[in-house]
Formats: sequence, structure tokens, C-alpha cells
Amino acid sequence: MADNETFVRDLFRAWNNRDYDSIAGSVAPDCTLVEEGSGRKLQGPEGFTKLAKAMFDAMPDGQFTLDRLTSQGDTIVVEYTGRGTQTGDLVLHAGTVPATGRNVTVHACDIYEVKNGKIQEGRAYLDTGAIMSQLGLTEKMRG
Repeated sequence: MADNETFVRDLFRAWNNRDYDSIAGSVAPDCTLVEEGSGRKLQGPEGFTKLAKAMFDAMPDGQFTLDRLTSQGDTIVVEYTGRGTQTGDLVLHAGTVPATGRNVTVHACDIYEVKNGKIQEGRAYLDTGAIMSQLGLTEKMRG
């Protein structure tokens, strides 16, 4: 079994390669990932796969770059940058954003508890305000 840092690097490679089977295989059946801020919860392999597919349907050119990865025991903290062009509908916790054709760059941080080669639980922190601003949504809200 790979160490936890290698496991997370492989997971990000799977995301970038659209390898949905590997994404699903990295998550424990009873895993919950909470998006802090929105409170949205992703449950098990299906939740992770649904998120990945929705994101790449909205941003087919999307890619993630690992900026920093730190591990202590079963806890992995990963800071990363996501980039893509929103050419499809983006499904967010607050609703669906029609394609804008705009580029998005977001910095995020995830914390995973990994045991036996699977994510047991996770928390995701991302700046949804920056995403909305880059998509031109905050201008519409002001006007």
C-alpha cells in the first residue's frame, strides 16, 4: 500500500486524468467530505465522482496543481490551485451558473483523514467569492 502522500498525489493525478474509477476507489463507502462555508456534504464514492463529473462538465480544460502537501499520521493537508474555462453549466450549492466562457483560478485547501488507503473523511476550504467574481456574477449582483 502506498504511503498517504503518494496516495493523495495519485488522487490528484486521477482528477486531472478524469479517471472516475480511481477517484471513486480512493474514497471509503461511509466517507463524508464537507465543503466548509457552504456546508454541502459529499457522501462516499458517488459524491466524489458526481462532483468531479459536474466540475469537468463545466470546465473541460480544468486542471489541478498541488501547491503544498503536508501529512502527519493519517491526516493529509493539501493546498492546491484549480484552473479552467467555464464552457458548460457549473452546478454550485446555491444553483446552476450557465456557461460564461470565463477563465477561473481558485486556491483551495483540503484536509483528509486517510486510513487503509481510503479517504475516511474530509473538509474542503475554497474561496467561492473569488469564483463568483471571476465568473462575473458579483457584477450582476451589484447592478
